Amino acid sequence: MKIRFTLLFLVIFFGASAQLKMKTVEKSDGSYTYCYHSNGKESTVEFRPKSTLYGAQGFSNAYDKTGKLIYEATSSRSGVLSGTGFSYYENGAVKVAEYSSHPDAGIQWYKKTTYFDENGIITSEFEMSDDMRVTMIQEPDTSYLRLERERKKLEEQKKQDKMKMERELFVKDSTTFFVASKQVLEDGTTLEYIPDPKNGTRQQVISKSGKTKKITTEHFVKTNGIQSIVRTYHKNGRIHEEFIYEEKIWHYREYDKNGILILEKLNQKKLRIKLQLLD
Repeated sequence: MKIRFTLLFLVIFFGASAQLKMKTVEKSDGSYTYCYHSNGKESTVEFRPKSTLYGAQGFSNAYDKTGKLIYEATSSRSGVLSGTGFSYYENGAVKVAEYSSHPDAGIQWYKKTTYFDENGIITSEFEMSDDMRVTMIQEPDTSYLRLERERKKLEEQKKQDKMKMERELFVKDSTTFFVASKQVLEDGTTLEYIPDPKNGTRQQVISKSGKTKKITTEHFVKTNGIQSIVRTYHKNGRIHEEFIYEEKIWHYREYDKNGILILEKLNQKKLRIKLQLLD
C-alpha cells in the first residue's frame, strides 16, 4: 500500500499560534516550499519532485538565521517512502524535525526526531525503528518547563538591569541633592539650599532684601516608582508636602495642625508617563 507523506505541517504549542511567512513555488522540476526566519532568511526549503519515476527523490533542508545548513534529509514517494515534518518557533526558526521512512509495502520502518533551540543548535535527538530499539542521544528539553526557565531567566535579567539603572540614577541624583548652593534670581530673590546629609534633608531658604520669605525642608525619596524631592513647609496653620520631579509638582498633600491628611492631589498623567518610562 502506498502511503503518502505530508512534507510540511505546523504544530501549535500551548494554544498559541504564530504567523509564519511561507510560500510554495512551482518550477519545472517540481514544487518548492519555503518558510522564513523573521529576518527574511530561509528557515526551511522542501522540494517535491515532479517526476513520477520510481525512486525519484526530493529533500527537506533547514537553516539557522545566518543561512547555515543545520538539517538535511531526503524524501521519496516510491521505493523507500520517506519524508520530514517541521514545526517552528514563533520567529520562524525550526523547533522540531520529524523524519520517517520505510520500504514500499515493507514491514521495516524508522523514525528520528531532532530538537533545536532558537539559534539552530541541536539540543537532542530521538530514534526509533521497527525492532522497537530506541536510541536517546539526549533527553528532549522542549517542554513547558524549558520555556518557563527561559522566561524566568529573561525576566530576572531585566529586573537586574532595571535595579542597576535605578541605583546609578539614585546615587547621581542624591549626590546632587546634598550640594550647597545659592542663587540670586532676576527679581532680586535669593534661593539658597542648605544640605543636612546626616539627617538626609536640606533646607530651601527664599529671601529678598535681607528678609526671609519662606523656609522649606526637603528630602529625597522614591515613591510610586518615581525618585522625587519632597518639600515640606507650614502655611496658615497647615502642613504642606510637594513631591517634585523634574522641577514640577506631580503629587501634593495637605495636613491639618494635628497631621491628619485633608487634601491630596495627584497628576495621574505625569505619573503614568513616568511609570511607562521606568518599565
